[in-house]
Amino acid sequence: MTRRQHVSPEALDASLLPKHRKPIPHAFVLEAISTLSPYTRPMFGCLAVYVKDKIVLILRDKPTNTADNGVWLATTQEHHQSLRREFPNMRSIQVLGKPVTGWQVLPVDAPDFESAALRACELVLAGDARIGKIPGARTSKPRSKADGRSPKQIKTSKKHGSTIDFDAVRKIGLALPGVEEGTAYGSPALEVHGRLLACVPVHRSAESGSLAVRVDFDDRAELLAADPDVYYVTDHYLNYTAVLVRLSRVTADVLQGLLGMAHKFVTARRRR
Repeated sequence: MTRRQHVSPEALDASLLPKHRKPIPHAFVLEAISTLSPYTRPMFGCLAVYVKDKIVLILRDKPTNTADNGVWLATTQEHHQSLRREFPNMRSIQVLGKPVTGWQVLPVDAPDFESAALRACELVLAGDARIGKIPGARTSKPRSKADGRSPKQIKTSKKHGSTIDFDAVRKIGLALPGVEEGTAYGSPALEVHGRLLACVPVHRSAESGSLAVRVDFDDRAELLAADPDVYYVTDHYLNYTAVLVRLSRVTADVLQGLLGMAHKFVTARRRR
């Protein structure tokens, strides 16, 4: 279990900050909300910020996918319109591969980045309901007795489930350079130059209708934080460079972007 690390209201004593080798990204944000005694958890290159039981922000300053560097807001699509009036340069997160993401980023390269980030801190201090999520809250709803899924999952599956399956995965994956069909532990899989790209997970901890996709730990952390209804990981897969994807929750466009990310990751590892 990750140990909670509290930020002191007094001057952000360095001993209370997370023990990173790298500088804390956008540390002024932590200082601005220090009266709430936030705690932080590293997310493989990013820093997640929590207040009580809610994740409210993610601080990102990475050398890859720099367009998404800045302060991520834990919000949902229903609040985008009202928040955009406060943050005109707020936008969806590109690394997630979807045109619209629930989480939003205040990009570091925007001219109003610092003032926007401080305004977001003011909303967090005020307990604004538009910012903040309880991790895992949506998956704890009562489940349907019919098949173990929540009512919302059943509704979503009816919308997407008939079109996104491993046949769709195969079609998209085989269009990428060097990708071939294969098997992993007897399960259908895609490989690139003999290395696993994606497969149907066989471990009992994975949900039915899932796909295991190879991504690095940084990208996985961002996917998990930004869209936990789509992406997840179980204890069994925790130490593997892979993320589990609920196929009923993705579109073909999202799947194409995700497999492209996996292809780039796997081929880069092969070159190294």
